Amino acid sequence: MKLGKQKPFLIFFLILIALIILHYAKVIRPLERFLLYISKPIAGSFYNSSLKTNQVYKQSQNDEDFLSTTKALEDEVASLVIAKANYQEVIDENRRLKELLGFINENEFKLVLAAVVANESLEQENRDLTINKGALDGLSSGLAVVNEQGILIGKITEVKDSISKICLSINPDCEFAASMQNEDRTQGLTSGNLGLTIKMNYIPQLEKISLGDLVITSGLGGRIPRGLVIGKVTEVNSENNEVWQEAIIEAPLDFNNLTVVSAVIP
Repeated sequence: MKLGKQKPFLIFFLILIALIILHYAKVIRPLERFLLYISKPIAGSFYNSSLKTNQVYKQSQNDEDFLSTTKALEDEVASLVIAKANYQEVIDENRRLKELLGFINENEFKLVLAAVVANESLEQENRDLTINKGALDGLSSGLAVVNEQGILIGKITEVKDSISKICLSINPDCEFAASMQNEDRTQGLTSGNLGLTIKMNYIPQLEKISLGDLVITSGLGGRIPRGLVIGKVTEVNSENNEVWQEAIIEAPLDFNNLTVVSAVIP
């Protein structure tokens, strides 16, 4: 039984010995050359396949390294963008405060500095703002509110202890007694125009209005002091058969970018 199991190994060993003897005797040299000749394409194919596999692996590693590096750079760029935005916000805030300080020094009335904390309406025409100052800070309804350059942005319509609501001058429900700095010192009433511009009504037809005329608060009625800038005339609507004419006014400010404002206490 044991001899039968070892017989294949013995035969293989004897064949191997015979091949070695025949090789050194150069008897099977032609057969070896033939076998080498026909095996070359197969060996070359295996070699090329191995090279391609190695190249694919290296390319895969390079792609992974590239993606990893790209992701790291993108994260770094995002961090720098955020840092720059924060830095720019600080610069803008300081600029606003400096301009506001200059406006305070040029005028006699008292200003209460406040931050805009909410936009009360998503409608373009009827937008209101909420600020973080209220009755405890000396504010009350009817007070004018200006930006850092002292340009009128609206007035306070509702006051609570620590917050107040402001209607913007471009709001149709926000009215101001106004005066033009023209030859006739034209008087009128301003209100918002579709949440985009301001219009001045009840202007006598005989009074001459020019594009570019500056419009300010007149100080008549209410608690709004005279001289706050409302805007400049950009359009005049006048009909010969009408008693009144109308001026369209554009305020020199961005109502979508209000962060620091001041309530004016005369």
